[in-house]
Amino acid sequence: MKISESEMEVMKIIWGKKGEAVTTAYILDSLKTPWKHTTVLTFLKRLCDKGVLKCERIGKANLYSPLISEREYKNAQTKEFMSELHSGSVKNFLTALYGDKRPTKDEINEIKEWFEGV
Repeated sequence: MKISESEMEVMKIIWGKKGEAVTTAYILDSLKTPWKHTTVLTFLKRLCDKGVLKCERIGKANLYSPLISEREYKNAQTKEFMSELHSGSVKNFLTALYGDKRPTKDEINEIKEWFEGV
């Protein structure tokens, strides 16, 4: 489930509330864009359709809360990226990342420490 840059702006506001449900009005007040109410509603509907958000109707207001955390989303996207572009190979990824230059000894040690801790 990939979300667009615009949808990500909305999600950052929602994730920023640390699990609390938010209203459309709260999102509109928090955005730093001139988007119209209908535009934000479209993004919210798409996010619900993608299974990222839950919408609960309370009276006349819709309350939106995340179904996945920002960390869970980033982890899923990273795994998808690695799988699609690097066939799941860390070596292929590091080769693409570093190109002709070699990682420093500190970077190698940091990676080794991470692998040892896994």
